[in-house]
Amino acid sequence: MIDDVAEEKNYIACSIYVKSEIVVPIIKNQIVVGQIDIDSHTPAAFKQDDQQLLEKICRELAIYIE
Repeated sequence: MIDDVAEEKNYIACSIYVKSEIVVPIIKNQIVVGQIDIDSHTPAAFKQDDQQLLEKICRELAIYIE
């Protein structure tokens, strides 16, 4: 989770309007096979609850990835 992308020196935004971002990997058999990456135009838009939900979604998605 990045609350303010402007504070990250090596951050490359896909839009000048992005202010915060959350990225959660999809892991299958200890290998990263994808990710969910969500940007927001609002600083500090994501909370711990958001991360926990995305982690659960990623675990479920990993079951169906071959």
